[in-house]
Amino acid sequence: MIISNPGESGSEDYCAGVHKDVANYQSFLTSPVGGLWYGSEITAMNRPSVAEVRTKMSELSTCDYALILFCGHGWYSTTLDSTCIELRDGEQIDSAELRLRSTSETLILDCCRRKGPFIPTVRALDEKLAKAGPTINPADCRKYYDKRIQECDGGLVVMYACSTGEFANDDSEKGGLYSYNLLSGSKGWARTSSIDTSTKADILSVVSAHEQAASLIQQAGGRQTPHIEKPKTSPYFPFCIVA
Repeated sequence: MIISNPGESGSEDYCAGVHKDVANYQSFLTSPVGGLWYGSEITAMNRPSVAEVRTKMSELSTCDYALILFCGHGWYSTTLDSTCIELRDGEQIDSAELRLRSTSETLILDCCRRKGPFIPTVRALDEKLAKAGPTINPADCRKYYDKRIQECDGGLVVMYACSTGEFANDDSEKGGLYSYNLLSGSKGWARTSSIDTSTKADILSVVSAHEQAASLIQQAGGRQTPHIEKPKTSPYFPFCIVA
């Protein structure tokens, strides 16, 4: 499920890059290296109401695995000790409500984690590594992607675009700084994989993908520090796959 809120059109803090994020995530997830998710498995909710989100979360509670993403405005509540997200004007929700209790899940929050005005700063890295990648077998990508999820045996991974007290940055052309680097870094990893796809699969976990994105942001001089919550024991859920 992809939840997005670029803000009010015409307002100073409107983040046009959020629309790019949604399109980029959908394109990535439905590609072989993104796990070959079916279109019917992806729900995109732009500026939904709290009620709509809660209804969808209830539906997801019966799934074997859920990948939930939010792109847009948010802040950190010291009262709740949690990151809150703004769904639309006047409607907010505690991101804790996006954590499923009995379902394996990865939650990605590309939003600010402090209360205050949005301050656009640095732009994301350009995609590199234009070399031809390994041979991709779409059916095998989906097969090994599902197999890894089953091997993880539950758990919750939460990936934050920034640390508590920081802003998450947006680029109107490329999308959120974190999301852009998360996706471009994963695609670069896939292109440079040397795995023999006739016999094996290569998997980039959500944890490794996050750490790679954090490193790319640091190298580019980004003013945000991605943060992650994860089980202490691997294996971790897949984010990108080459098979």
